[in-house]
Amino acid sequence: MTGDDAAAPEAALAAEDLTVRYQGTPEPAVSGVTLRVEAGAGLVVTGPEGCGKTTIVRALVGLVPPTSGNVTVLGASPADPAVRRRVGYCPERRAFPSGMRVAEAVDLVVRLRGAPVDAAAAALRAAGLPAGDRRTVRRLDLEDVRRLSLACALAGDPQALVLDDPWEFPETVEALGAARARGAAVLVATPDPGGFPALLGATLTLTEEGVPA
Repeated sequence: MTGDDAAAPEAALAAEDLTVRYQGTPEPAVSGVTLRVEAGAGLVVTGPEGCGKTTIVRALVGLVPPTSGNVTVLGASPADPAVRRRVGYCPERRAFPSGMRVAEAVDLVVRLRGAPVDAAAAALRAAGLPAGDRRTVRRLDLEDVRRLSLACALAGDPQALVLDDPWEFPETVEALGAARARGAAVLVATPDPGGFPALLGATLTLTEEGVPA
């Protein structure tokens, strides 16, 4: 380790030579991926559909283990429950039962994170949804499903945000800028970067084979 390496701040989100291979598949979903996002910094992971962006996201939030390589989040394993409470995750698909109400879903996240009770209403407003939204998840159109996912990620001001294919709402741009300003690390995975690179400041592009371009 060089003196410069020793002086570098610890990354909030980091992967070193990450390879993930799913059981029964001949080729790894991603291979040889290294990334580093410090507190207050951002990164866009992009590439064609099927290149492994979601796999990287799932590895960072502890949902899939590395086949080889290493992943750390806030200095520890992403599978550590204490770490998970400090990470805001925005999945691409519906993450809650269809009969659950919007406000209840965000309130559940707030309680799991140990955040103040008013954090749910603040997160809903930040995502462009009404505070106390009583609609059930099954009644949401796709736009509001994405807003609900964003609200759950933002709830309680986590120290890192990991978003899988978020929609580029004005509220998304404002919320991610505010998160970086308060010192949170932000990673967005998307096939269509749009304005996210300018907002987050760095980009990692993957090839169709799931390796860095």
